Amino acid sequence: MNELTTNYGGDGDGRNLPAHGIERDVINEATMMNDQESESPLSSLLRIVRRRRWVIIGITGACLLAALVVSLLVEPQYTAETRIEIRREADKVLNMDSVEQEAELADREFYQTQYELLESRTLAEAVVRDLRLAENEEFLDASDMNGADAMELPRNQRVRLASEVVMGGTTIAPVRQSSIVDVKFTFNNPTVARDVADSLAENFIQTNLARRFEATSYARDFLEERLVTTRAKLEESERQAAAYAQRQGLIKITDNDSGAITPANTLATADLAQLSQELAVARAQRERAEAALAEDRGGRAAASALVNDTVTALRRERGERAGELAQMRSDFGPEYPALVALEEQVAALDREIEREVGRVASSLSQESRDSYRKALAAEQRIQARVNILKGDVLDTQQRAIAFNIIQRDVDTNRQLYEALLQRFKEIGVAGGVGTNNVAIVDPALVPEEPSSPNIPLNLALGLILGLAISGGAVFALEQIADSVILPSDFQRKLGTPLLGTTPKLIESKDEEGIDRNNTALTESYFSTLTAIQFSTAHGTPRSMLVTSSQEGEGKSTTAFSLARDLAAVGAKVLIIDADMRRPSLHSTLGRPLGKGLSDILVNRMQLQEAIFETGFANLSAVLAGSIPPNPAELLSGPGMKQIVAEAAKHYDHVIVDGPPVLGLADAPLLSRAVEGTVFVVEYGRTVAAQARLAIQRLATVRASIVGAVLTKLDAESAGYGSNYGYRYNYGDK
Repeated sequence: MNELTTNYGGDGDGRNLPAHGIERDVINEATMMNDQESESPLSSLLRIVRRRRWVIIGITGACLLAALVVSLLVEPQYTAETRIEIRREADKVLNMDSVEQEAELADREFYQTQYELLESRTLAEAVVRDLRLAENEEFLDASDMNGADAMELPRNQRVRLASEVVMGGTTIAPVRQSSIVDVKFTFNNPTVARDVADSLAENFIQTNLARRFEATSYARDFLEERLVTTRAKLEESERQAAAYAQRQGLIKITDNDSGAITPANTLATADLAQLSQELAVARAQRERAEAALAEDRGGRAAASALVNDTVTALRRERGERAGELAQMRSDFGPEYPALVALEEQVAALDREIEREVGRVASSLSQESRDSYRKALAAEQRIQARVNILKGDVLDTQQRAIAFNIIQRDVDTNRQLYEALLQRFKEIGVAGGVGTNNVAIVDPALVPEEPSSPNIPLNLALGLILGLAISGGAVFALEQIADSVILPSDFQRKLGTPLLGTTPKLIESKDEEGIDRNNTALTESYFSTLTAIQFSTAHGTPRSMLVTSSQEGEGKSTTAFSLARDLAAVGAKVLIIDADMRRPSLHSTLGRPLGKGLSDILVNRMQLQEAIFETGFANLSAVLAGSIPPNPAELLSGPGMKQIVAEAAKHYDHVIVDGPPVLGLADAPLLSRAVEGTVFVVEYGRTVAAQARLAIQRLATVRASIVGAVLTKLDAESAGYGSNYGYRYNYGDK
């Protein structure tokens, strides 16, 4: 029994444990469980910081030291600053569009483009050429090569190295909500820094003007080339149009804007229009002659005779003679000679009048016929010419269609040529006006104080960097250690209440030579037993299985300790070693592995025959027995449940020391034969995933898990401090 005394402490029956120790264990364990459940995120964070404090202190201190060393060793740098203004658009000196089509971009994109140009390699090379920095050995010292070595390189390579130094030391700092930009250059020589900053601004203005001039120069060259080509096309198309018109006999008497031939501007059309007018006149004359001829036929001659002078005179004379004749007839008789003579005169006048009227009528009729014939002939002659010209006009229209197609090319080429010529003239004027949208506001001054190193800033950055790196390291370590199960997160990780913890055993003896490991271990199991008593409504389960996820986690020690402590408080207890693969109870009790549980399950012996006294009061035991080839087959039947039920008739509690859960079917089968299962987890070895998997396997067979015990807890490494173990120091006041 010496081994038992060494492992667990106390005498065999445990009667040397005072009652007040058990009461204090109950209070301390309850307090510990409440602390674990009520731990705030801040407390958890402080616990992590306390546990990883040396990592944080080491990394942060190293970063601070590195920042200080760098600040003391680095060469002082001076920053010169030139302030310039970049307007969105240049002043409009000429009221004409720019050659480059203005891009409709947001101001941010425009200014970002300008910032990139300020940091361009081309501008840096212009500064190098302006200040002859490629021949400055001091300036080349800042390049990747040593200044003396760089001076031996060809000039183009020295220009490249100096340009890289300029680009590396240039900083563009826009002033918010304005068009002001600060161009900064940092170098170890304040005068050089000032010169480079000013040169950057000046060369930026020059390159900006050069880009504008190059743009107009390119446009002029391009337009000039296009003008030559377009003029040649215009001349060729005009020659083609003239040749076609000549071949086809197309003559324009009027011109229009397009230059095309239309029916209104050809010679044939003009002749047709004139003849049409003449035809209308001839037709009118013919109609008048025809009307006059018709009037002659209808009595127009008599009417004409009435107005004839000769006829009128004859009729007047006859009237006078007729009056005289009537007077003489009333005065003289018919035989009066003068009367007869007068009658003959009247008759002669009548004949004369008749002859004159006939002559007038004959003259008018002949004249009307002659006029009609002439008018009709003129109309017919003009109509014939009109008919001929109509055919000519229709033929001209057909030929004008092809001419107009050629003329459209002439008009298009002429318009294009005139537009290009006008644009060429505008560009020629605009290219000579040096407008610019960049101006220097404040030239750079020689800096009096170095801009770097800034020791307070570097230390602050070192502190921030150290805290960030240490935070990342702590986070990584915590992620790696997340699989480690702590009392504070036991419930969260496993979903099972923590019944108690057992300390990690170390060499520790007090002044009286008492091994405090035994005392702490004994009290931890008493506390666990107390928690088990309060885990169910009816107290400690009559039968319990003690198992773990894997071997070597302390389940056999826990099972024996719980059985021993139950017996120590007066309960009659039977412990059964159900691990028939790797039994250990016989070694703990110092007995050979004889017959036991496996023999009972195969009906080779009865339960009472396998039970023996352990030497501890009220504690009996059943060993695992002969190791069977397949223990799971023995446990799959009702035999184990019957054994536990029979043992419960004679004992207050039956403790079953079972095999591990993972990889075996024994523990789930055993859990169905008992009232409750106690799960054992070893601190620092069993990861949370393994423990959860084992608990899930037990849950699938509806095992009643009372809780879990965390064994071999190193309170110091877990971040709980050295005083965490005071709860297990038996007898302390």
